[in-house]
Formats: sequence, C-alpha cells, structure tokens
Amino acid sequence: MKLRLICCFLVLVCVSGCVASKKTIAKAPTEMVSLPDVRERIIAYHDSGKYREDISHKAEAIADVAVKAIQGQVKYPAVVMVVEDVLLSTYEARRKQGFSDNAAAVSDLESHIILSTLPAVRPSIVLFEFLLQRNIPVFLVSYRAEGFRVPLMENLSKAGFSGWQKLFMLPPNYPEGSNYCEEVRKGLQGAGYNVIATIGVLPEDIAGDFKGHAALYPNYIYSER
Repeated sequence: MKLRLICCFLVLVCVSGCVASKKTIAKAPTEMVSLPDVRERIIAYHDSGKYREDISHKAEAIADVAVKAIQGQVKYPAVVMVVEDVLLSTYEARRKQGFSDNAAAVSDLESHIILSTLPAVRPSIVLFEFLLQRNIPVFLVSYRAEGFRVPLMENLSKAGFSGWQKLFMLPPNYPEGSNYCEEVRKGLQGAGYNVIATIGVLPEDIAGDFKGHAALYPNYIYSER
C-alpha cells in the first residue's frame, strides 16, 4: 500500500473536523502548509481524542442500522468491514515513519503486519462484538496479498477480533482501477446475504452497489493503494 500526504485534505480534517459532520462544507486553505506542520496536525487530531470520538459516532450509527435490520426482519443481514484503520490501526507505525510513502515506510508497515503487532481500533471492537452477539456475520476485506493472510489473522485475533465470517484478501494480478470491495459485496449478495452496512476509510471502499449503509471512518491521512 503506497501512502501519500495530501496537505489540503489533512488541514481540513485536522482543523475543521469536516470528517465528523456531514453538514460541514470543506473550504480550500488560503495558504500553503509545510509537511512538518501537516504531520503535527495529524498527530494533534489523532491524539486529542477527536479521532476516536469521530469513529465512535460512525460505529454507533452502524449499530443503529443493525438494530433496525433486526427489527425489520431483514433476511441474512451482513456487514463488510475493511481491516486496516477500521479494525487494526496503522497510526503508530506510520507516525514512526513520518507518514511517509517511501520504501522504508512501506517495509516498516509490512513488518508490523508480519509480526502481528498492529493494535485495535477500540470503538470497532465494541461494534464488532455488538454485531456478533446479534448473529450478524461480519466479512472482512484486506487489500494485502494472500501471503499476509496468516499474520493478519493472528493480528486480528491478538487485537481482540475473532468470529468473523470470512477474510477476503486481494487476489494476485487484480486489475488496477477495479473496486475489490464492491466485488466482494456483489459476491455476498449473490450468495444470499443482504449487506446492511459497509465500513471503510477510503471513498472506494464504500463506492458501488450493495453497500447498505456506507460508513467512511475519518482518515487522518489520505492514501492510495
């Protein structure tokens, strides 16, 4: 996964908190911002507790959707969740590398996955258990290659996630520009599930058909895979 800082977006996220409210209208910054300043704002947003507050609101909204689905007797409801920065946080690993996208940063992040050391996104544990307790299966999507499956599963277990229905890993030679998360949802729909919600961190995660309630966790960095 290659990551890049997009200054304008980060400034808006960290300063205006636009990710926390659908009513907020993003405005373009009027001045250039240095990369060190951007990194400081990322850290301030995350460590102030605002980041956790924002994702907690998103998780609570999904719980409400699940309750309504149960009350409405939706048949075979399911939830799709992206792994990185929805269930497992990459924040500390990326912070250590200055939120860079160079080869060293990419390698370091991968080492955390191989060693199964990424911590949980805490509000997601609460949501995850809430769904399983109500017999709503959770399907996971990772954009990592199949070779990361075992350490990623171990990492999820260590972080407190167990009992998911299936973990989908990115197939080899997957066509660039295709939407893998949507493809997974289409497959689930074809298998008889009704996807009531999809949770991701990038617009592509919740784009397309069969997403149900689309929840985009606030992303303290902008990334491309």
